Amino acid sequence: MSQTNLPEGHFDQIFSIINDVTKKEVAGHILSGKLSEVMNLFSNKPNTDGANQLQSNISSGVVSNLTSKLGLSPEESNNIASVALPELINMITKHNNSTPDDDPSPLHELFGTPGNSGILGTAKNLLGGFLNK
Repeated sequence: MSQTNLPEGHFDQIFSIINDVTKKEVAGHILSGKLSEVMNLFSNKPNTDGANQLQSNISSGVVSNLTSKLGLSPEESNNIASVALPELINMITKHNNSTPDDDPSPLHELFGTPGNSGILGTAKNLLGGFLNK
C-alpha cells in the first residue's frame, strides 16, 4: 500500500482491470500472429521491439482503465502500473520458464482456459502480498 498508495477497497477491481487488459493485449498479439512477441515478453531473453510494444500497450491500457473506471488520478494509476506490471511479468516469466522456450502451454494456462481463473487468480494470489506491503 505504501509503494502504490492503493486505495482501500479497490484491490479486486484493480486486478480485474489488470487481468482484462493483459488478456486483451496478449490475445490481440496472438491473433495477429505475434506469438513470438508474447513468448519473448514472458522470457528471460532481452525484449524485442515487439515485446516492448506489447508491454507498453498493457501498461497504457491498465493506466487508462484505472483512471477511467476507478477515477484514480493518472499519477496514481501510473504508480500502480509501474509496481504491479513488472512484478506480474516476472512471475509469469518464471511460470513460463517451467517448459522449453518454444512451449506456450504455461501462457495458455495463465491467460485462462475453461475452468480456471487464469491471470486474475494468479495476480491476486502472487501480487496481493506485494501490493499490500
